[in-house]
Amino acid sequence: MTVGFFWGFRWSLLFALKAAYNSRMEISFAPELEAKLSRIASQTGKGPDEVVRELVASYLDHDEWFRQEVGKGLASLDDGKAVSHEELRRQMDRILGS
Repeated sequence: MTVGFFWGFRWSLLFALKAAYNSRMEISFAPELEAKLSRIASQTGKGPDEVVRELVASYLDHDEWFRQEVGKGLASLDDGKAVSHEELRRQMDRILGS
């Protein structure tokens, strides 16, 4: 995956997916977000394209995990497995030492 920068009123990232697809994706950033991206890239010694790829991959991995965990919770509820608010409070108090 390569990312090219086009200068203008706002940065745009152009993603060329060379492995499996020949499609492109353009993402426009507000100036504040562009500044944050530049700062993070500079602080980490990475290019902005690498930072964006890592952030998107991390977000998608987390989103996938979260959806699976919610599915497990809903399945538990469907199976009649639930914890009352009071029981949850006791467990949290025990864990946190409150």
